[in-house]
Amino acid sequence: MADGDVHTYFEDGQWKNRIEGGVRASNTSRHRVDAVVAGRQTAKKRHVAHVVHDRDGGIESERTFRPPDR
Repeated sequence: MADGDVHTYFEDGQWKNRIEGGVRASNTSRHRVDAVVAGRQTAKKRHVAHVVHDRDGGIESERTFRPPDR
């Protein structure tokens, strides 16, 4: 995982998205699906990876949106 990757994770009763290297969540949602969609859109826009964590913090899935030459 690299600086700038987007992580979707569960914390304090909410699903959150945070850009790796950042301190705070960029957005939150009560619903997992909404947070995953928002995280994916952010990762696509930034051309980075999107990492989705399960409720326990383990990695559930990872998808990259980096161009092939990166």
